[in-house]
This record gives sequence, structure tokens and C-alpha cells, in this order.
Amino acid sequence: MSEEKENNNNFKPYMLWLLIFTFIAPIGAAYWLYNVGGTENTVNKGEFVTSGVQLMDMGLTTLEGKAATEKDLYGHWHMMVFMNADCEKQCEETVYTVRQIKTSLHKESPRFVNVLIHFDKNIDTKFNEKIKTHYANFDRYLADKETFNNALGYAGDQLVQKNIMFIVDPIGNVILKYKMDQDAEGSISKDIISDIKRLLKASQIG
Repeated sequence: MSEEKENNNNFKPYMLWLLIFTFIAPIGAAYWLYNVGGTENTVNKGEFVTSGVQLMDMGLTTLEGKAATEKDLYGHWHMMVFMNADCEKQCEETVYTVRQIKTSLHKESPRFVNVLIHFDKNIDTKFNEKIKTHYANFDRYLADKETFNNALGYAGDQLVQKNIMFIVDPIGNVILKYKMDQDAEGSISKDIISDIKRLLKASQIG
């Protein structure tokens, strides 16, 4: 007991701040480099999300109905896309593109996790089997559409219809947005890869 008390007494307040700084500083550096870009003033291709949305506040559950935990959502970068009960052609093209973007990162690909958000638990059987076979590297969660709409400033089915994709940082902040329905010539994919490489270079977190 005395040894434990002595250890507690040896813990100084500055040690807590040091731990916080060690974890947060790389993320802050990533944001700065990402938006300022050093001497060439490079600018992000995606739209920066300023609403301060946190994945842990979105009420995500697994397909089995278990609440998503910090262990599930923290520690990696994420590419996040959405679908209703069915994933039609444009939706599947987006899912395919996100899978290919992760593959293109090569040795850095383990730092990213693909996430598919289902707004309807009655998932199309045919697509459900296809995703298990062809897109098994996606983490999948159920979510309430209105919760995401309210948090991200959308209405109705826009997140699905416009094939919106978000990048989420390793501490659960939704930070960048892309409209995948505008990717007819692959330009958005190239922009996303460019942005991701800049983020990964600037941050060692995740």
C-alpha cells in the first residue's frame, strides 16, 4: 500500500499534459501541413469538415447490434461511405473505388480501414453476399440516417445519392469530404490518394 501511495505521489500534473501533447501533437501537425503545405502552400483537394463530428457520437452499432467501441473506431484512419438497403450501380462503384484506393497505398494500407455505414438493417441479400466475397476488408456498421444528416448538414438521402465519402482521423474526427458521384474520369480518386499520402506523411498516428 505504501509503495502504491508513493507511486501516486510521484505522478506530477505535467506528466498528464505531456501524454496528451504526445498523442495530439502529431494530429495537429498533420492538419497544419495538410492545409498550409510548407513552402509550396499546397492545399487539400477534399472539402474540410469543420462541424467537429466525432464517430463515437454517431451511435454506430455492428450488424449484430453491439455498440461500436473506441477500440473499433480509434487508432486508424478511415474512409467512410454509406448505403441504404440496396447498393445500386453507383454505390457499388464507390465501394469498389474505396477498396482500390486502400490497395494503392501499398505498405501504408494497414493504416487505413474502409468503413461502410448501413442506414437500413434489411440489407439486400445479393449484395450482402457480394460484399462478404469481394469487399471483406470493410468494417460495417448500422447507423441512423437522421443522426448523420443532422451532424453533417445533409437532408434526406443525399449522403447516399451523392455517394459522399469521408476521411476520419485516428481519434474519430470526421475531417474531409469527397463527392464520389463526380469521379467519372477517376480525378476524385487521384485527389483522395494525394490527400491521404499528405496526411500519412504528416502524421505518425494511426
